Amino acid sequence: MLYLALEPFVRRRWPTWIISWSRLLAGGFRDPLVGRDFLIGAVFGVGIILTFTLAFIGPRWIGRPLQLALGPAADGFGSHPFIEKFGIQITAAVFIAFITLFLLLLFVLVLRRERLALLAVWILSTLVATLLAQITPIMIPFSAMGALLLVLVLYRFGLLAMISALFLFHLWVFFPITTEFTAWYATDFTIGLAICVALAVYGFYTGLAGQPLFGGKLLQD
Repeated sequence: MLYLALEPFVRRRWPTWIISWSRLLAGGFRDPLVGRDFLIGAVFGVGIILTFTLAFIGPRWIGRPLQLALGPAADGFGSHPFIEKFGIQITAAVFIAFITLFLLLLFVLVLRRERLALLAVWILSTLVATLLAQITPIMIPFSAMGALLLVLVLYRFGLLAMISALFLFHLWVFFPITTEFTAWYATDFTIGLAICVALAVYGFYTGLAGQPLFGGKLLQD
């Protein structure tokens, strides 16, 4: 209902931001623009994961104890509620993307300038991410960098790319990431990772719009 109420205002001010989202809702699963935004969002999602990972391991570089990253993945650790967490991973990505977009619209209406509104959303996102993740104050620049990537993907590529970035980022939030795939807690992460990789491959393949990856023009020339 919130989306239906505010979507006309978003469409009036930033119509290009919701083109791929509208095409996806209309059933355009093979639309190249939809695939492109899925792929770009996945790349940004990996970047956000890296920045927040650095925020947790960074204290070791300055001689401080390594911070333990506790998030929603710690709840129910030892059980396998994959379906539940995967559902939350999807809804969290969509919900946060909508809230960010509508907050940006609100700030534009209040501040009257788009750049000031983007700055306000970036600062607010940094504050929320720092508090929720319990990041050490000295490592705030890393959480600020992650929030900047999130705002950037929305501003440059639109709503669907932001949803894709948040979906992949929440793999880090809801599942215990490990490189020890034989560990007893690695099953859920492995399945979630496979889904994220499949999503990126789908975006890459669809974004090509049926054209070959390596064209023959170079060899013909």
